[in-house]
Amino acid sequence: MSEGMADRIHHLVEGMNRLELQIAGEAEVIKDHYVKAAAAMPEDKNYFLNGVQTASVVRSYLLTRKGVEVPGEGTIPIPEFIDSVIKFANYPKRKIEVLNDLATHLQNIYALIGSPQEA
Repeated sequence: MSEGMADRIHHLVEGMNRLELQIAGEAEVIKDHYVKAAAAMPEDKNYFLNGVQTASVVRSYLLTRKGVEVPGEGTIPIPEFIDSVIKFANYPKRKIEVLNDLATHLQNIYALIGSPQEA
């Protein structure tokens, strides 16, 4: 293998590592926003996280004041839930799509609770 090719591949690997770090950083930011949004939700409100998955088995997830409720199974702490969603996404492109889906849901949650949107 030529040295130039090896260098280019090495740069790609470094780029992927940087991308994974950026994804992890954004996941931490979104966790914080979800925790704050859930805390601001009235007790009688919830938000259905449509299209979000933590495993291959499809379940319903409801964001409530207490965390993410899985009907019939219990409540998952928000940070743990988001970690599971990102881990299940597996590939960087899919992780970014999932972060985008979570951000879209967050905008809708802020609208539901009447809270200004923060970045």
